[in-house]
Amino acid sequence: MKKTYLLILAALMLIGLFASPGVAREADTLIVVQESEPVGLDLMRSSLQNTMSVCYNIHDTLFFPQQDASIKPALAEKWEKLDDLTWKITLRKGVTFHNGEPLNAKAVKFSFDRVFDPEIKSPHKGKLSAFKEVKVLDELSFEIKTAKPFAPGLYMMGIYLPIVPPNYIKKVGNTKYNTNPVGSGPYKLVKWVRGESVILERYENYYGPQPYYRKVVFKTVPEATSRVAALLTGEADVISGIAVHQRKNILGSGKAYLTSQMGVMPYLGINTYEPPFDDVRVRQAVNYAINRELINKALFNGKAILSNGPISPRTFGHAPDLKPYPFDPAKAKALLKEAGYPNGIDVRLAYPTYMSQIQEQAEAIAANLNEAGIKTKLEPFERAVMWQRYKGKKHQLYVYWWDDAPEPDRYMYSLFNSKSRDYYYKNETVDVLLDLGRTIIDRTERAKVYNEIDRILYKDSPWAYLYVIPEVFGVSNKVFYQGDRDGFLNMRWAKPKN
Repeated sequence: MKKTYLLILAALMLIGLFASPGVAREADTLIVVQESEPVGLDLMRSSLQNTMSVCYNIHDTLFFPQQDASIKPALAEKWEKLDDLTWKITLRKGVTFHNGEPLNAKAVKFSFDRVFDPEIKSPHKGKLSAFKEVKVLDELSFEIKTAKPFAPGLYMMGIYLPIVPPNYIKKVGNTKYNTNPVGSGPYKLVKWVRGESVILERYENYYGPQPYYRKVVFKTVPEATSRVAALLTGEADVISGIAVHQRKNILGSGKAYLTSQMGVMPYLGINTYEPPFDDVRVRQAVNYAINRELINKALFNGKAILSNGPISPRTFGHAPDLKPYPFDPAKAKALLKEAGYPNGIDVRLAYPTYMSQIQEQAEAIAANLNEAGIKTKLEPFERAVMWQRYKGKKHQLYVYWWDDAPEPDRYMYSLFNSKSRDYYYKNETVDVLLDLGRTIIDRTERAKVYNEIDRILYKDSPWAYLYVIPEVFGVSNKVFYQGDRDGFLNMRWAKPKN
């Protein structure tokens, strides 16, 4: 009864939110509700899931990544491997950006070079750093070279190399492009009302199949109950960020359904550069202190998958012989004592307030740590502050998350190779192995390298490994939409049911 009341109350609160002028509720308009709004609309400049979801509707890449880490043609029509270091790629004819500017090989080279422009500060440059250069051959063809063989190269380009218009960016500059981009994707930007909505309109000259919906509106509703209420009252067609305990409300409503997406892998990051966490025994103590099984049962109805290392159990290359750290507060205390902290330690635990069920997770983890003598002060931060402090190496312990993508290089390299972010951890052996893992083409041999990386990081504990939460989108019964393993809300695939 209480849950029903809360949903009704949330629905009433949503009336004003979704009745904003300029966003008429029309049959060919799709309303998508996320838990946070974009930080910008330049796909090169953000790795945040909700931001990238909006951007993938505006921008296109050379390839469409598939759920098994293979690719299909997007802007690229065909490609061939000339040698271990060189690909020749040919673009589709007649493709234009939303402003009519032609999309050609020069635009690809400009886009590639821009990822590595220091002014952009792209979080994706580490994922593409194996590529050496783009050489324009003619209007539609180019070669892209690597310094060493790069096994996941085309897949990574399909995610992290959006092709952008050179002339437009040179004219307006990078700052304006982040708020008013011109892409080549199925939808073009109409208006971004900060704090309210991003309104997109179908690009009629799109090179691919035209999306069904003429208009897509991305809205932000931070409160999870309100997002569910919006879906069940028909004010939203697709929603993200659904807490596990709220999913049965959707399934039992008869008005909407759930479709799977990529799992979210929360982790407890540790600043290994400063005491007390420069001592591996203290980091291991944190791992032993957390009762993952209890958190899983209490918060996720036992549906989460306990992590046995930094590589998701659902990702190629994880070491299946590893077992999740057991809950052992006595062992944690003994390790602290051995490291010279017989009376325990005082620590700070930061977390981003917009993450689904994050408050409950942070409180549960802090309670576990306190029991083991790791006296924990919680530090909640809103998204922008959390991210800036993360990049500034201001956190001591912090909860963040990554996805359990099918390709391990997609996140392992950027998070653990010191040549990439180098925020909180450096291990020269891991650096060498991550570099090696990229170069091995044979899948079996490549898996052995990532198995070894998994084992080293398991023991060295730069994170406390938590769990993978299988995520879902909520979708109105009026809409057909199937979530992809990449986890992004790409509305080009959405269409009416029946």
